[in-house]
Amino acid sequence: GGSETSALTNCFCLLMLAMHEDIQDKVFEEVYNIFGNSGRDVTMENLNQMVYLEMVLKETLRRFPVGPLFLRQVKEDIELTNYILPAGCSVVIAPIATHMNPTLYTDPEKFDPERFSPENLTMRHRYSFIPFSGGPRGCIGSKYAMLSMKTTISTILRSYKLSTSVKMEDIKLRVDLLMRSVDGFKLRLEPRQYS
Repeated sequence: GGSETSALTNCFCLLMLAMHEDIQDKVFEEVYNIFGNSGRDVTMENLNQMVYLEMVLKETLRRFPVGPLFLRQVKEDIELTNYILPAGCSVVIAPIATHMNPTLYTDPEKFDPERFSPENLTMRHRYSFIPFSGGPRGCIGSKYAMLSMKTTISTILRSYKLSTSVKMEDIKLRVDLLMRSVDGFKLRLEPRQYS
């Protein structure tokens, strides 16, 4: 379901922000420019202003697509170079393979939210980023998931500064129905001091 996938993505995103202090600072600056140090609720208008946070969440979903596999059934024969996928066969789609393809994403191991800047988005095929699948069979809750994740991450960053001793090479993944971190998400949260 959507709540577990969003929760896992939030955890991966918080870990990435803790590991990349410069990116965390940039997200916090965006959030602070919207809210200041007020404790007011998040509005839809606020969520639409969180452009950089959305780029960070998309890069998190590229690097750690929690839905690791999609199954589809071919309706009619499809010719692919020297192969034919016959009608009725099942096809496994692996977002992680697409998302880590160096011909689509330069230096794919690097966590770089700028990949999802408006300028860079236009340079890639629309199906090069498929954390929610795509087309008519894509996740119907993808927009809601993004809004809820932006709400969660921005709310946490308004109150806490994140840090961790975990490095990218320390992250070990386990795949079952969803993709998870074997060792959980080791973070330190320090209350933010506003002057």
